[in-house]
Amino acid sequence: MKIMRIYTDYAKVYHEMYQSIFDYDAEFELYHKHLSKIKCKKILEIGCGSGHLAKRFLEKNYDYTGLDVSKQMIELAQELIPQGKFIRADMRHLDLDKKYQAVIVTGRTFTHMTTNHDVMFALDSIHKTLQKDGWLLFDNFDAYEIFTGFKEEMTHKSKYNNRSYVRKSKTSFNFEHGWTWKWKAHYTIEENGKEETFEDEMLLRAFTKDELSLFLKLNGFSVIEMQNDSNALFTIAQKINEEKTNAQKIYFKQKLKNLS
Repeated sequence: MKIMRIYTDYAKVYHEMYQSIFDYDAEFELYHKHLSKIKCKKILEIGCGSGHLAKRFLEKNYDYTGLDVSKQMIELAQELIPQGKFIRADMRHLDLDKKYQAVIVTGRTFTHMTTNHDVMFALDSIHKTLQKDGWLLFDNFDAYEIFTGFKEEMTHKSKYNNRSYVRKSKTSFNFEHGWTWKWKAHYTIEENGKEETFEDEMLLRAFTKDELSLFLKLNGFSVIEMQNDSNALFTIAQKINEEKTNAQKIYFKQKLKNLS
């Protein structure tokens, strides 16, 4: 899986700029509300980035672990929040030394699971990471909202201390892997009269409610709730099977056969 430059070489830019793109207080309150309802304190956050939510969970005395695929993000999170526990790993291939009451996949990180193989491996991996009857909470783009209101160009501007950021995005349909689109971004960073630019690109995926529900069911989850939030779906699902479902067994048997 290709990792975007904004998550690697420009991790600090992400940390500073995305504070004006995401409302981290509102995002934390959403997860905190639902985790409190189901009485989960031992959690794993996938897509923790530079730790914006991590510090909020730690302040509320969660037994928190943050995970991200980017080495630079994990290093930055550990630097900014030295009391936190952070792990570098790929959500499709988790092999952790403990299990969690809940896994949360935040910041629409699941949108990077662009193929059906990615989705199957990620959900199976998360399933194995959860305790019995554990919970999965995550958000992702809603395909219906994204594609009926598709925008080809967008501009976002923000400031952080004495730095100014401009992100100009161009998007185009893909459709080769589910409800996917190509996203290209041009970033401009201005500080003390000096300007730096870089470009980034990625393939992203949205889901319909039905297909997301089916993927979850095939991987041993029961969908408890799906909420529409602007152009996103917020999903709460519970692990209901300890062993692989029959569909999983058949799928992974065929997958391994094709790889051999």
